[in-house]
Amino acid sequence: MVGDIHRHLGGMFDGCPDPLLLVEGDVVVARNEAARAELGEASSLLALFDPVDRSVVSSACAAVADGQSTKSMFLARPAAGMTKRWTAWSVGNGGVCVRRDGPAEPRADVPAQLAPLLTKDEPVPLRSVLLGKIFDRFEGILWSIAKDGTILVSEGRGLAHFGVKPGALVGMNAFKLYPAGSVAREETERALAGEELYGDSIEGMSDWIRRLTPVRDAAGDVTAIVGFSLRANENSEETLQAKALIRALSELPLAIWAMDADGTCKMSLGNGLKDLGLAPGELVGKNLYEVYGGREDFRADMERAFAGEQVASEISHVTTHWRNTIIPVRDTFGDRVVRIYSVAENVTERVDNQRRLEEQVALIQSQKQAIIGLSSPIIEVWQGVLVVPLIGSIDQARASILLERLLTEVVCRQSSAVILDLTGVDTVDAEAAQHLSNVMRSVELVGATGLLSGIRPSVAKTMVDLGVDMQSRRTYPTLAEALRKLIGARKR
Repeated sequence: MVGDIHRHLGGMFDGCPDPLLLVEGDVVVARNEAARAELGEASSLLALFDPVDRSVVSSACAAVADGQSTKSMFLARPAAGMTKRWTAWSVGNGGVCVRRDGPAEPRADVPAQLAPLLTKDEPVPLRSVLLGKIFDRFEGILWSIAKDGTILVSEGRGLAHFGVKPGALVGMNAFKLYPAGSVAREETERALAGEELYGDSIEGMSDWIRRLTPVRDAAGDVTAIVGFSLRANENSEETLQAKALIRALSELPLAIWAMDADGTCKMSLGNGLKDLGLAPGELVGKNLYEVYGGREDFRADMERAFAGEQVASEISHVTTHWRNTIIPVRDTFGDRVVRIYSVAENVTERVDNQRRLEEQVALIQSQKQAIIGLSSPIIEVWQGVLVVPLIGSIDQARASILLERLLTEVVCRQSSAVILDLTGVDTVDAEAAQHLSNVMRSVELVGATGLLSGIRPSVAKTMVDLGVDMQSRRTYPTLAEALRKLIGARKR
């Protein structure tokens, strides 16, 4: 019977410029050349349309086939293409004719600014064509959501990364699709409330840069939002590293800032800012030459940096100390420095520790000299006779101090003899023995007689084993014996 109807309508099929189908149930009985060109050769009516719209197609055709209405108009998207307006009407005996009537009418509540995105029947500016061609080459996503949450547009190659086909989400409600508490839900609500959003996120192994812009009517009320997201996967690792660095800056005592050639601060962030009494971003937009106009060191460093020099310096600010590294950035052609970036590290603790360490070292040196003086006193026991009782070990530092003090005393007192008493020295090594020999030679070079007393057997054995020549030295078993020798020589 439907075949008879087809033969009866043959002239209409051949002459209709729009796609025209004759169906019985879900089976395509006949189609014209326009339908073959636009919809293909599938024998199933529903197979010719996008899965999202198949229920709409089925309901419309069933309504006219069952006699519920003589004509039914519906909007549906072919399996390949954009949403179109269709008309289905009964031809009797269960047969239905389906014809494409042209581009779909925009929804009555669709903002006028978005109507060209949905109708596709208006002249498209060259700028839009060029942007569309660029958009098709990148892995991006373009979407639009009405005030009530209805998804109006869902296009772009980037949807494939989420397992979604272009247009598949159109007609769904974003508030039902996005889970409560999700970033997508939160950003959608904020944008529909009138906020312009820009940000990025890591989804799986991809880095996505996105922007959401509210669409307003003539009264200024938000009626929808348009969103754009671009996959920049080649930069995802750098983005992750940058985010890690920013998190680190929130913990480390650093301050990162940037300044243009005219002095305008372009960036100010880092946990170290709180030590300067500043909040992140507080200086952005201000002229730093005015803020720090009284600091000549700041101006000097800036002059060097904008002259092209990378500058590293340490400065003090109130009670804090900072190490500042300034990096100049040139313009595209490398002709001039247009901006400087600086990393300032709070080194107050290090400077304070260094100062305390230096003070402790100075105190230790002072105490050491005092100890050496106590352990090696220079005593004038008789006019012109100096005695130096040595206690403990003898090293290079102690020998140098002793020699300097001893020569000074010999010259000042015009001493004729010096006795080094080794009674308090238990052991000596080659270095200590050499030091003793040097002291004795120096004393003799300034005109005094050098004597050694109190050499213990163990010390004497060590000197012999080490080959230290002490035969030319006047040596005595005790200090008393050395003094008697000198007294006797003077009496004679």
